Amino acid sequence: MKLSEWKDIDERFGYDGFLGVRLADGKTEFYVWAPTAESVKLLLYKSYKDVSPYLSISLEKGDRGVWKYVHRRPLKKTYYCYEYTYNGYRNIGVDPYACAVGINGEKGYICKLSELNPNGWDRSTYVKLQKYTDAVLYEAHVRDFSSDPSSGINSKFRGKFKAFTINSSRTPGGKRSCVAHLRELGITHVHLLPVFDYDRLDETNPRAAYNWGYDPENYNAPEGSYCTDPFNPELRITELKELVMSLHEQGIGVVMDVVYNHTYLPESSNLGKSFPSYYYRYREDGKLSNGSGCGNEIASDHAMVRKYIVDSVLFWAKEYKIDGFRFDLMACLDVDTLNEITRRLKELNPNAILYGEGWSAEAVELPPELAGSKVNSAKMPEFAYFNDNFRDAIKGAVFSDSSTGYVSGNYLLQKAVCDGLLGITDWAVNPRQVINYCEAHDNLTLWDKLTLSVGDRNDRDRRKMARLCAALVLLAQGVPFIHAGQEFLRSKPLGDGKFDHNSYASPDSVNSIKWGELDKNYLESEYITGLISFRKAHHLLRMATRDEVMSHSEILPSAEGTIAIHLYDEEEELLIFVNPIPRAKLFALPDGEWRLCVSDYTVSENALAIFCEAVYVPPISVMVLKKF
Repeated sequence: MKLSEWKDIDERFGYDGFLGVRLADGKTEFYVWAPTAESVKLLLYKSYKDVSPYLSISLEKGDRGVWKYVHRRPLKKTYYCYEYTYNGYRNIGVDPYACAVGINGEKGYICKLSELNPNGWDRSTYVKLQKYTDAVLYEAHVRDFSSDPSSGINSKFRGKFKAFTINSSRTPGGKRSCVAHLRELGITHVHLLPVFDYDRLDETNPRAAYNWGYDPENYNAPEGSYCTDPFNPELRITELKELVMSLHEQGIGVVMDVVYNHTYLPESSNLGKSFPSYYYRYREDGKLSNGSGCGNEIASDHAMVRKYIVDSVLFWAKEYKIDGFRFDLMACLDVDTLNEITRRLKELNPNAILYGEGWSAEAVELPPELAGSKVNSAKMPEFAYFNDNFRDAIKGAVFSDSSTGYVSGNYLLQKAVCDGLLGITDWAVNPRQVINYCEAHDNLTLWDKLTLSVGDRNDRDRRKMARLCAALVLLAQGVPFIHAGQEFLRSKPLGDGKFDHNSYASPDSVNSIKWGELDKNYLESEYITGLISFRKAHHLLRMATRDEVMSHSEILPSAEGTIAIHLYDEEEELLIFVNPIPRAKLFALPDGEWRLCVSDYTVSENALAIFCEAVYVPPISVMVLKKF
């Protein structure tokens, strides 16, 4: 659709009222936006299996292109679709606003969401933070989290929403696993890979395949493969709410990974069926723009697409009490849409967290100054962005197995890492806009990357490198982000010395978290637990603005390849020393006595070691001292 065409559509048919299905006063109301359709019919089904509807009803076209129908009795537990006619051709699609769906998302389902709340839901509240930089994010895939038997989760709950409601699970060696482990670790938010209904996975036999979930089908309904009974449209709603409630009870917020940049297949998407061509961007040659790299790109700058995205985010935040949102490929979305999301969401929950990938996969059919990329962060001050510069500086470029980073021998990256520790980038206005990480679901895990890039180093050194990576992330200004299992050296092996770079469709044998590794690598996990606790205890590690950092930090002289940072204010002083070199290095100390708080393997505020004048930092390690 050309610019002039969609601008005209927006002007003539832009609508900001209710869309979807509403049960009220003994009636069932249907509203769907399809301004250029020749006709729209409501198709009602008694079962998810029915091929033909038991009733077909023509909707009435009203103002602003909204078709509506009011049924004079409640149609709860009824399945439905819409039949649209364009240019004489009919196609059947699920209501884009459907909040419940049948198996494989093939039909919408009518229910009253308030009747599906678990016991105690009213008491479940958003997690509160003083500021963004108080957050410690933990990225997990629902299925990966508990699908391995070593999770200690009952077999019928493994890989399901219900696994997050078990607070007492143990590894084979007796260590806390799953949610009990998260509580022990001290993270503030779990970032869940997509839990909306997605395509490319058969919910009737979910174990037959695997998917990360970045293939949107029904944006406002939960994914059925994570439900203990995917054939029950109501149960998937209740079980997802139980997951949120369970984490809230542990003081842990829930961040939802959302994918508003594309749909799986435009020709079969429910958006495309409701209004062909309007929901997507097109190039000058008439072909679909492909900024997502998945074959299409959502036109977020169109008024009714913007409304849809904003409505969807608010729905999840209100109905499921989601604490924050991580946006996939944000540069495919426009600045105005992202700011409207911020404005509306912050009215609902001032503590909501918003962040995402500040890039696109391919060229976007959107002027660069309007794209939600990290270079436009000043235009979107409430959003944070993944700091891929810091990631690559720490461990090496993610698209080259052999590339080494600062911790693994490339000491020329010292300045980039130092800047990362201070939350300084060429795109972020403030540290609160920076998500620091060294591992995520994409690309090799950190341990696999180290195995391939410095496989000639011994296991002890590679473990030290992994600990140093984690320390750099957790001691840096900004918001730390941990990939599930990173804390105990998660790996995704393929066999024959190979590792999975892109495990979006790989089997559980690759993707599942092997909780037995926590038994073997518990000291690594304890170290990260200690660092998280230390970060929470020291406000100097969680400054929110660049002015704060500039006023309360200085870079000290240090040996080539090493880093020395002094953080200070009226309340306390900290020294951060980083030595990636495989031999001990001597660091001069400012005047006074300095207590050891963080060393190679230990984090303690009560260490007896006190230093004056100088200190040796062990090989491939970080040391933090506090003025005594």
